[in-house]
Amino acid sequence: MPTSWQEGLFAYRYPFDLSEFADSRNYPGWFTCRSDSGDRTATMEFEAHFRNHAAEFIEPWLEVVFWKIYSQPTGRGDRSTKRVADFFEKECISPKALWQACNCYIEHPRKENFNAFRQLLGLSSQSIALAATFASFARPDLFPMMDTRIAKWVGEFMSLHNAADPSAPQLIRPKFLDTKQSVLVMNDFEFMQVWAHWCRHQARKLTARTTFIWRARDVEMAVFHAWGGRHDRHPRLTLNPLRLAPR
Repeated sequence: MPTSWQEGLFAYRYPFDLSEFADSRNYPGWFTCRSDSGDRTATMEFEAHFRNHAAEFIEPWLEVVFWKIYSQPTGRGDRSTKRVADFFEKECISPKALWQACNCYIEHPRKENFNAFRQLLGLSSQSIALAATFASFARPDLFPMMDTRIAKWVGEFMSLHNAADPSAPQLIRPKFLDTKQSVLVMNDFEFMQVWAHWCRHQARKLTARTTFIWRARDVEMAVFHAWGGRHDRHPRLTLNPLRLAPR
């Protein structure tokens, strides 16, 4: 039964206040979005805000950077967002170029296309979670987000869910879990691809069993909540494995 998945999705919370960005005054009209709940509805509204403006304005890209890192320790979001903003200005990176590169990866999700887009963000490390966020905001029906929280859930429960539905893309263990890395890096690109395919398959099963259409992003939101935060006991919620979709 999909009850646990619905519970996980509707309990998803990621509150944010973009006005807390230290340089927000430099971007009049932007960095105004906020949500005290950060629930699915508020998050979808912010996703739509990005899609509506990303092809023409650089600011939505910076807003998503700050949003992504908002839950991190104080100051980290400011530093990361400023670093990306400085890179955009120095290298004359346009919103059109970012949008085209992001969509190139969405249409042809190959490693070289993802890396080309990632480099447009000025990322000096091999980290992948931030770049993956933009594909998810652009096409949440196809691309989930992913981070260390997701990776830990997959490492813990992949065997259970793989066995329940052999027809699904089979989840693989993130290499991150067997390293001393603090973030997912390009070495986990294959995991990211499989994760996206699995979330799409899971979304189809959940759509067939519930009263609304699930997106790949919704599946990831449920997992994000289910694993829990830094101070929670893991998992916070057990997500039942779903067997083959009903005919």
